[in-house]
Amino acid sequence: MARIRLLETSEMEPEMAGMVNQMAELVGDTTALRAIAHRPDIVKSFGSFYWPLQMDGLLSRKLVEQVRLAVAQVNQCANCLGSRYQDSIDEGLSEEMIAALPNAETSPMFDERERAAIAFGQQMAADHFGVDDAMFERLHRSFTEKEIVELCFDVAQFVGIGRMFAVIDATNTACQIPNLATREAAE
Repeated sequence: MARIRLLETSEMEPEMAGMVNQMAELVGDTTALRAIAHRPDIVKSFGSFYWPLQMDGLLSRKLVEQVRLAVAQVNQCANCLGSRYQDSIDEGLSEEMIAALPNAETSPMFDERERAAIAFGQQMAADHFGVDDAMFERLHRSFTEKEIVELCFDVAQFVGIGRMFAVIDATNTACQIPNLATREAAE
Protein backbone atom coordinates (compact mmCIF):
# COMPACT_ATOMS: atom_id res chain seq x y z
CA MET A 1 0.00 0.00 0.00
CA ALA A 2 1.37 3.38 -0.96
CA ARG A 3 2.41 5.71 1.85
CA ILE A 4 0.72 8.57 0.02
CA ARG A 5 -3.02 8.25 -0.60
CA LEU A 6 -3.64 7.30 -4.20
CA LEU A 7 -6.00 9.79 -5.79
CA GLU A 8 -8.93 8.64 -7.88
CA THR A 9 -9.21 10.29 -11.30
CA SER A 10 -12.44 11.94 -10.11
CA GLU A 11 -10.32 13.88 -7.57
CA MET A 12 -7.88 15.16 -10.21
CA GLU A 13 -7.93 18.07 -12.58
CA PRO A 14 -8.78 16.89 -16.11
CA GLU A 15 -5.25 17.01 -17.53
CA MET A 16 -3.84 14.92 -14.68
CA ALA A 17 -6.74 12.46 -14.93
CA GLY A 18 -5.97 12.15 -18.64
CA MET A 19 -2.35 11.32 -17.87
CA VAL A 20 -3.46 8.65 -15.40
CA ASN A 21 -5.90 7.18 -17.94
CA GLN A 22 -3.13 7.12 -20.56
CA MET A 23 -0.85 5.34 -18.07
CA ALA A 24 -3.59 2.80 -17.40
CA GLU A 25 -3.84 2.08 -21.14
CA LEU A 26 -0.07 1.77 -21.54
CA VAL A 27 0.81 -0.41 -18.57
CA GLY A 28 -2.32 -1.10 -16.57
CA ASP A 29 -0.87 0.18 -13.29
CA THR A 30 -1.22 3.80 -12.25
CA THR A 31 0.05 3.52 -8.66
CA ALA A 32 3.03 5.88 -8.92
CA LEU A 33 1.21 8.50 -10.95
CA ARG A 34 -1.83 8.44 -8.67
CA ALA A 35 0.46 9.00 -5.67
CA ILE A 36 2.22 12.01 -7.17
CA ALA A 37 -1.02 13.40 -8.67
CA HIS A 38 -1.41 15.43 -5.46
CA ARG A 39 0.93 17.90 -7.18
CA PRO A 40 -0.07 17.98 -10.85
CA ASP A 41 1.89 21.19 -11.36
CA ILE A 42 5.11 19.42 -10.39
CA VAL A 43 4.25 16.32 -12.45
CA LYS A 44 3.73 18.51 -15.53
CA SER A 45 6.91 20.50 -14.88
CA PHE A 46 8.90 17.33 -14.34
CA GLY A 47 7.53 15.91 -17.61
CA SER A 48 8.70 19.06 -19.38
CA PHE A 49 12.20 18.33 -18.05
CA TYR A 50 12.20 14.53 -18.34
CA TRP A 51 10.91 13.88 -21.84
CA PRO A 52 13.17 16.34 -23.74
CA LEU A 53 16.16 15.09 -21.74
CA GLN A 54 15.30 11.51 -22.65
CA MET A 55 14.22 11.98 -26.24
CA ASP A 56 16.11 14.99 -27.56
CA GLY A 57 19.45 14.79 -25.77
CA LEU A 58 22.98 14.60 -27.12
CA LEU A 59 23.50 11.06 -25.85
CA SER A 60 22.25 8.05 -27.80
CA ARG A 61 19.07 6.41 -26.60
CA LYS A 62 20.94 3.11 -26.21
CA LEU A 63 23.53 4.70 -23.93
CA VAL A 64 20.92 6.49 -21.83
CA GLU A 65 18.98 3.24 -21.46
CA GLN A 66 22.11 1.34 -20.42
CA VAL A 67 22.76 3.93 -17.73
CA ARG A 68 19.10 4.03 -16.66
CA LEU A 69 19.02 0.27 -16.22
CA ALA A 70 22.40 0.18 -14.47
CA VAL A 71 21.12 2.77 -11.98
CA ALA A 72 17.86 0.81 -11.62
CA GLN A 73 19.88 -2.28 -10.73
CA VAL A 74 21.69 -0.36 -7.98
CA ASN A 75 18.42 1.27 -6.82
CA GLN A 76 16.55 -2.03 -7.15
CA CYS A 77 13.82 -0.02 -8.90
CA ALA A 78 11.17 -2.50 -9.99
CA ASN A 79 9.52 0.17 -12.16
CA CYS A 80 12.55 0.73 -14.33
CA LEU A 81 13.89 -2.81 -14.26
CA GLY A 82 10.66 -4.02 -15.81
CA SER A 83 10.52 -1.53 -18.65
CA ARG A 84 12.35 -0.74 -21.87
CA TYR A 85 12.47 2.12 -24.34
CA GLN A 86 11.87 0.67 -27.78
CA ASP A 87 14.16 3.17 -29.49
CA SER A 88 17.13 1.93 -27.46
CA ILE A 89 16.36 -1.62 -28.54
CA ASP A 90 16.20 -0.36 -32.11
CA GLU A 91 19.72 1.05 -31.53
CA GLY A 92 21.02 -2.36 -30.44
CA LEU A 93 20.31 -2.71 -26.73
CA SER A 94 19.63 -6.35 -25.89
CA GLU A 95 18.51 -8.28 -22.86
CA GLU A 96 21.97 -9.89 -22.81
CA MET A 97 23.54 -6.43 -22.47
CA ILE A 98 21.14 -5.55 -19.67
CA ALA A 99 22.04 -8.74 -17.81
CA ALA A 100 25.75 -7.88 -18.26
CA LEU A 101 25.45 -4.35 -16.81
CA PRO A 102 26.77 -5.30 -13.35
CA ASN A 103 29.95 -6.54 -15.08
CA ALA A 104 30.14 -3.86 -17.77
CA GLU A 105 33.76 -3.02 -16.91
CA THR A 106 34.95 -6.41 -18.10
CA SER A 107 32.25 -7.37 -20.59
CA PRO A 108 33.15 -7.26 -24.30
CA MET A 109 29.54 -6.20 -24.98
CA PHE A 110 30.34 -2.57 -24.08
CA ASP A 111 32.76 -0.05 -25.54
CA GLU A 112 34.79 2.35 -23.39
CA ARG A 113 32.29 5.19 -23.77
CA GLU A 114 29.50 2.92 -22.51
CA ARG A 115 31.67 1.53 -19.71
CA ALA A 116 32.55 5.02 -18.49
CA ALA A 117 28.93 6.18 -18.48
CA ILE A 118 27.66 2.99 -16.82
CA ALA A 119 30.40 3.13 -14.16
CA PHE A 120 29.55 6.77 -13.47
CA GLY A 121 25.84 5.97 -13.10
CA GLN A 122 26.50 2.99 -10.86
CA GLN A 123 28.90 4.95 -8.66
CA MET A 124 26.61 7.96 -8.38
CA ALA A 125 23.71 5.68 -7.42
CA ALA A 126 25.71 3.60 -4.93
CA ASP A 127 27.98 6.24 -3.36
CA HIS A 128 28.05 9.68 -4.93
CA PHE A 129 30.93 10.68 -2.66
CA GLY A 130 32.96 8.02 -4.46
CA VAL A 131 32.71 9.89 -7.76
CA ASP A 132 36.22 11.30 -7.94
CA ASP A 133 38.49 13.26 -10.27
CA ALA A 134 39.70 10.04 -11.91
CA MET A 135 36.13 9.19 -12.90
CA PHE A 136 35.69 12.63 -14.45
CA GLU A 137 39.02 12.29 -16.27
CA ARG A 138 37.69 9.05 -17.70
CA LEU A 139 34.41 10.70 -18.74
CA HIS A 140 36.33 13.55 -20.41
CA ARG A 141 38.18 11.01 -22.60
CA SER A 142 34.87 9.86 -24.13
CA PHE A 143 32.42 12.74 -23.74
CA THR A 144 32.23 16.47 -24.34
CA GLU A 145 31.47 18.66 -21.36
CA LYS A 146 27.93 19.21 -22.66
CA GLU A 147 27.44 15.43 -22.79
CA ILE A 148 28.83 15.02 -19.27
CA VAL A 149 26.40 17.61 -17.92
CA GLU A 150 23.54 15.81 -19.68
CA LEU A 151 24.71 12.48 -18.26
CA CYS A 152 24.75 14.03 -14.77
CA PHE A 153 21.14 15.18 -15.21
CA ASP A 154 20.12 11.75 -16.50
CA VAL A 155 21.68 9.90 -13.59
CA ALA A 156 20.40 12.37 -10.99
CA GLN A 157 16.82 11.98 -12.10
CA PHE A 158 17.12 8.18 -12.48
CA VAL A 159 18.44 7.87 -8.92
CA GLY A 160 16.02 10.37 -7.42
CA ILE A 161 12.77 9.27 -9.01
CA GLY A 162 13.48 5.58 -8.44
CA ARG A 163 14.18 6.20 -4.78
CA MET A 164 11.20 8.51 -4.38
CA PHE A 165 8.80 5.86 -5.66
CA ALA A 166 10.44 3.28 -3.39
CA VAL A 167 10.17 5.35 -0.21
CA ILE A 168 6.55 6.32 -0.82
CA ASP A 169 5.89 2.67 -1.72
CA ALA A 170 4.30 3.70 -4.98
CA THR A 171 5.96 1.31 -7.35
CA ASN A 172 4.08 0.32 -10.47
CA THR A 173 4.27 -3.18 -11.80
CA ALA A 174 5.88 -1.43 -14.77
CA CYS A 175 6.95 2.10 -15.65
CA GLN A 176 4.98 4.32 -17.98
CA ILE A 177 7.17 2.90 -20.72
CA PRO A 178 5.61 -0.35 -21.92
CA ASN A 179 8.09 -3.20 -21.83
CA LEU A 180 9.01 -4.95 -25.05
CA ALA A 181 7.07 -8.13 -24.28
CA THR A 182 3.86 -6.18 -23.64
CA ARG A 183 4.34 -4.14 -26.79
CA GLU A 184 5.00 -7.22 -28.95
CA ALA A 185 1.99 -9.06 -27.49
CA ALA A 186 -0.24 -6.09 -28.34
CA GLU A 187 0.92 -6.04 -31.97
